[in-house]
Order: sequence, then structure tokens, then C-alpha cells
Amino acid sequence: MQTYNWNELPGHKKEDRVQRVVAGQNMTVLQQRLFSNMKPNPHSHPWEQMSIVLEGKAKFTCMGKEVVMGPGGVVVFPPNEVHCTELVAGEELFVEEIFAPGVERLNEMAPQKP
Repeated sequence: MQTYNWNELPGHKKEDRVQRVVAGQNMTVLQQRLFSNMKPNPHSHPWEQMSIVLEGKAKFTCMGKEVVMGPGGVVVFPPNEVHCTELVAGEELFVEEIFAPGVERLNEMAPQKP
């Protein structure tokens, strides 16, 4: 068993976000704060992705559908489908995202396993 506290994990700062990552054997959990300067980036990947809004609002698009979600909102993106997250009204977004199977490039930011 492994245990973590998000508040104690180092944040990996990029131009438009701060990310924290926890890696399991078959999944990756990414917690990130997206700043108001984040630009929409439609993309796809082979992982299933679940995005859980903790703070702020965002417009999520996938498979010809759009939805605006605030705190408590959960969006599930199927693998290999183009999807996008767009901030609403220039707000910051605090979101937790789960990827299965895990994403190796994100897992590299996770704390090392004992």
C-alpha cells in the first residue's frame, strides 16, 4: 500500500498550470490548477480519462458534445476521442484527472515508489 498527501507533493509548474501526480501500477492521477492564460488544446490519446472539477468552471468538449461543469462535475473521455477543456470567463480551474492505463510521461513527475 502506498499513501500520499496532495498538500505535501511538489508542484510541477508550467507556463499555464501547476501539476501534481500520483502513479499506481495501472493508473495515473493528475491534480492540476489551470491558470487563466491556458489556451484550449483539442487532443486525443489512447488512455481513458476522467476529469473531476474541484474549483472553477470549464467547458468540456468531446464527440460533438459540449458541457460546462463546475465543482463536483465529472466528465469521462473515452480513449482515442478528440476532446478539449476550455476555461470559462477566464477563471482558474482546479481539477483532478484519472488516466487508465497510466501515462508514463506524467508518472515521471510522481514521487518515487519506496
